[in-house]
Amino acid sequence: MMNTLALTADMPKSFNRTVAHTLVDERLSAIPYAQLDGLAPAASISSSINDMSKWVLALLNNGKVGARQVIPDAAILATRAPQDIVGSIRHLNGETNYELYGLGWFLQDYAGHRIVMHDGGVSGYVSSVTLVPQEHPGIIILTNTDQNAFYEALRWEIMDAYFKLPYRNYSEAYLSSFKSNMAAEQKVYKTWRDSVALNLQPASPIANYTGTYVNEFYGSMVISRGENNDLEAVFEHHPKMFVKLQPIGGHRFFATFSDPIYGKTVFPFNFQNGKITGVKVKVADFVEADPYEFKKVN
Repeated sequence: MMNTLALTADMPKSFNRTVAHTLVDERLSAIPYAQLDGLAPAASISSSINDMSKWVLALLNNGKVGARQVIPDAAILATRAPQDIVGSIRHLNGETNYELYGLGWFLQDYAGHRIVMHDGGVSGYVSSVTLVPQEHPGIIILTNTDQNAFYEALRWEIMDAYFKLPYRNYSEAYLSSFKSNMAAEQKVYKTWRDSVALNLQPASPIANYTGTYVNEFYGSMVISRGENNDLEAVFEHHPKMFVKLQPIGGHRFFATFSDPIYGKTVFPFNFQNGKITGVKVKVADFVEADPYEFKKVN
């Protein structure tokens, strides 16, 4: 595998590389490469279809490359043993089955075939790997935008064709769902922008929200005065990023991250005993589904 990088720091120096894209104000736009080496085992590897095909062929051959056992057969099988129940999943063909989780793989049943699969995404990219160990097809899909359901549609269309199942227009179904979700998201954003346009005063003097906030897991965040009644937040471990905070009533502020990957949301501040005591920080679900509670320390 000669065209694979282990660290994102090496990506800009690569000769033959793609450019990451995401949606910015509903337009597909190029974005800088994310620096993900702090969580390297989960997100920093960059590769190609050619290199990943070699890996997938070895997995489908129970760890063998030709006659050579590169990965122990027992290790391969152990990753596909169920460890947890994720829940039920309904396929577009009408089937409903349980989805299980092994060691780094999601396990599903589809049309009587056992599927081993996992999708992954980082800033501006989404990838997908699907294995059918008994019948031996392997599907690798790499995209250089994180705002698409194409990889899902293509995966199931290939599977149906391989297993000679009736044709379904997966592209239309997934595109329709994607557009519906985008419309709902834009409706929420419009509500927040309309609230900003009303020039609402925050429930406390704007200076009361400034200061240093700390989350034990993440570290510190500093909030300072911006223009008018706006605030600006900067983060200890994301020195190139800031968040613009605009009041939308009460102790709530519309938050716009300078890095579009992190999205737009609302930061609600905690108010107790006559003072601001903390704030709940939320980023786009694609980055982190759970909010972080930051406590005000000064």
